[in-house]
Parts: sequence; structure tokens; C-alpha cells
Amino acid sequence: MRINLPRRKQAAISFLFLLCSFHPGAQPTVNYVPVVSGLTAPMEVATAPGDASGRLFIVEKGGTIRIWDGTQLLPTPFLNISASVISTGEQGLLSMAFHPQYATNGFFFVYYNALNGNVTVAKYQVSANPNVALPTQIGPSLVNIPKPFDNHNGGHLQFRTELGLHFLYFATGDGGSGNNPDNSAQNPLSLLGKMIRMDVDLPVPVPEIWGWGLRNPFRWSFDRGTGDMWIGDVGQGAREEISRRANGTFGANFGWPCMEGTLVNVNAPGIADCDTVTATDVLPVYEYLNPSQGRSIVGGFVYRGSEFPTLQGYYLFTDYFSGTLWKMIPDGGGGFTVTTQAGMGGGVSSFSEASDGTLYVTNLNTGVVSKVTVLITTPVKLISFSGIDNRGSHELTWITEEESSLSRYVIEQSTDGRGNWTPAGEVAALNQSGRTTYHFSQPASTRLFYRLRTDGIDNRYEYSAVIALGGKGNGVIQVYPTLINDGQLRINSADPVENIQIYNGTGQLVLRSERGGQQGFFLQPVSMLKTGVYFVRIQGNQFVHTEKIVIP
Repeated sequence: MRINLPRRKQAAISFLFLLCSFHPGAQPTVNYVPVVSGLTAPMEVATAPGDASGRLFIVEKGGTIRIWDGTQLLPTPFLNISASVISTGEQGLLSMAFHPQYATNGFFFVYYNALNGNVTVAKYQVSANPNVALPTQIGPSLVNIPKPFDNHNGGHLQFRTELGLHFLYFATGDGGSGNNPDNSAQNPLSLLGKMIRMDVDLPVPVPEIWGWGLRNPFRWSFDRGTGDMWIGDVGQGAREEISRRANGTFGANFGWPCMEGTLVNVNAPGIADCDTVTATDVLPVYEYLNPSQGRSIVGGFVYRGSEFPTLQGYYLFTDYFSGTLWKMIPDGGGGFTVTTQAGMGGGVSSFSEASDGTLYVTNLNTGVVSKVTVLITTPVKLISFSGIDNRGSHELTWITEEESSLSRYVIEQSTDGRGNWTPAGEVAALNQSGRTTYHFSQPASTRLFYRLRTDGIDNRYEYSAVIALGGKGNGVIQVYPTLINDGQLRINSADPVENIQIYNGTGQLVLRSERGGQQGFFLQPVSMLKTGVYFVRIQGNQFVHTEKIVIP
């Protein structure tokens, strides 16, 4: 076990608010499109390296891992270890990670609380059926860490390959209670309150302390573009913090319990030995006030996907209780531009990154996994984007208004709706005042997914929601956002929608809109409704979908 605790010396501390610039700028507007529903307390999402199927593996707190195959949630869990997991309070099955060579060895790892509460990391393997794992773990648990209390369990497993070696990283909480009474986070003999890595390919993997001084790093991540390590660490009751370790290098002391964010924690055990942090210790790059701005930080990821260029390089994170979304990006001067966005809602248990860089959000309370997208910000308002399968051809229609300074619309197609998008054609933008209707058709005999790219003359471009044509509908309907600030409810349905009904909190029908079998993406104006909570009922010939929305 490698330990190199620095000697602590008196040092001056500058509040981290000075390291970040706070101005709106031209920020991307993040949106959350529901992908999977009907889950039980989802914790995070993982994708298998080398898996071209696009499956999502969804960790459920009670001890199961479910598979979404792109059209449905498979009834049989990929793994069910609920008999070995305690899931009360903050405990449960918290994370999974696939070995980088999963395609050939079938190994994956899980992080959970055993029945005695111990933090446990165990190794499993897939069976001959790619949708079902072998039920028994391989060998003894990699770690089995006793805890004095049931809270502060840490979480999240993530691999990083270094010099050809496959290291599994995970962060543990300090063991629970308040102010870390046994000072485990600073104790080099304890695995609690630490960032740990293991070479899992060794015959007997040994946990190696990579960083220390953490309270409850429930969610953290590596930036796949730079290798930087980002950690969201939950505060005691004054500050919630984000720490960043350049290139994820060894030897970081993140300060707890001596420090809470940039504050000296006068209630720390052994406070006389803490002094303040030294220059070699890691202060957070950002912090916010607890409880006025939030009470439980949920660290996220830096977006490195290719689908939304305007989101490239932004670090996204949230707070479990406030539901605020924070967006951070380097400002070019050594600090960060930080902006916030409302509308995510509370109950988020994690951000998750797929193999292709797509980000997903899991909500513990609603049982929904959503994809992180970016709303159209080019100078056009897309009213609808729909299509029909007309006897061997796919005919697309979209309606816009407020067009200006647009170059063209590019129609892109995919066989699975998640990747390998290719151009199907393009239509020149007319830039007319008022509403404009566009059409595009092409021969097609199989089920295809389509999206619309709007290109501005300034080279900015954004994407519409994805629609599907051909074959049988998969019953997927997306209704968003749940917190409506612009008077428009967005609906994307793979099946024909006959009508939309909106009821107030007392069950009274306040709005009805006939849609006559409309498919695809379209807007439903709700600006005429007063502030309050409403229930949206969307009805088709073969389905009824209900969603709760809030108009602030």
C-alpha cells in the first residue's frame, strides 16, 4: 500500500469563488430525454466495451442489474445479488464497471454494501447468454471494508488503463456519522475516506490508496479527454465541493475532516494537528453553500461525445435535493466559467457515460433513465418533426418559425437511433417569416431512425429529437421538460398520438388538443395555464401515457 502523507503547514486560503468566473455567455441549454422507465431505484448506467448492440446496463439499488436492449427493458435481470445486498438508507448496489477486455474475458465488477454493511467490491462474469451473468462471484471479494455507520458509502467504479495495465478505481466514504469521529479519512491505515485503485489482473489484487481526505465521494469520474479526475464530495453542512486532480495523479489529500471545502472544520477530531492545508493539498475548484444552494452534491462527467458539439468540454454535475444543474468549462485563464440551469428535478442518483461519450442521468425517485441532450439554439423554432411510412418510402415533414440566418436542414438516418448516423439528404432553408413547412422523402423498406440538423450560416448547428419510421412502433414516448419555463411542452412519440389532455391538481380537464395521429416530435403550447402542478394524458389507439409537469 503506497502512502505519502504530506506534512501539514500553516497556509493562507483564498475562497474558491475567486477561481471561477460567473457570467452566462453563450451557454448550451441542456435537456433530458427519457429513455427507460419502470425501473426500481436506478443508481447508474454502464455500457460494455466492444458491445455494438447499444445495450444499457442499469444498476438498481436493491441488488439487480437490468438491461435495456434499445426497445425494451428485458424481464430477466443481467445479475441479481439482492440476497447479498443491504439497501436501506444510502446503502445498496451502487455501481458496476466492465473490464476493458470484457469482449474477450466477460469480466465485470460490482460495488455494494453487504448484509453486514461492509463496502464490497466483487468480480463476476457473463454466461454464454450475453444478457445473463453467472450468478456466483469469481473468487473472494476484492475488498470487504467494515463501516462503523450505515451512511457515507462512496460508490462508482471506473477503469483506467495505464501502461497496458487495467486499474479499477473507486472512492469510499469516511464511514459515516458527522465530522468523521474516528478520523478515518486522514488515517493511512484505513481504507475509508479514500480514492483507491487496484490492478484487477493480478492473481491477488491489492488495494492501493491513491488519494485521501474524502467525506462521501458518492459520484466521481475521469475525463476521457484529459485524464483529469473530478470528484463531487458531499459536505458536512456548510459547503458542497468539486475537486479536480490533473491527470488523476497520485498523492492528493482532499482535506476532510480538517477542511470542509475551503473552510477549516473546527469540529474535526485532532483539529490541533490539522492546521490548514498546504500547497501540496487539493482545494476544491468549486464549492457552493449548504443548505441554501443544495445539500448533497452528485458529481458528473466532462462531456466528450460527438453528438452535441456545443456541449464539448463542459463538466456537468447536480445536487440530489435542489436538482440544479451546474455547467463548468475552463475560461482560458486557469479558472472556470460556471453557470446553472434549473429543471432537472431532485432525486438524481448519477450521471453516467456510455462508451461513445453519451451521457445519461438516472433518477432514484422516478425510476427513469434519461439521455442528456442539447436544445436547438440555432435561429429557428422547430414546431414539429414527423413522418409517415408510405408504401416503400419514408416521407418526412417539419414545421418551423422564426427562421433567420439559416443555411440548410440536413436529414440524418441511423438503423438503431443511437449511433452511425449518415446523411440522407438536405433541404435549403427558406428563412421566411412566419411558419414554414418542409418535406423530404426517400425510398425505404426497413425501420429507420431520423434526426434533423439545423445549420446556421455561422456554422452553428443543433439536432432535433429522433423519430422512427417503418416496422412496428416500440411504444416509446418522451414528454419533457417536467419543469416548463418557456410555455412549450415537448413530445416525441414513436406511435401516433390522437389527443393530449391536461388536468390540474384537482382532476379538472383544463386543456385538450386533438392531434389526429401525429407522430414524431412536436410542441404543445401550455403558456395559457396558470402556475401549478398538472397531469398530461397522451392517448393513442394502442396506448395511454401520463406524465406530471410543473409550471412555475
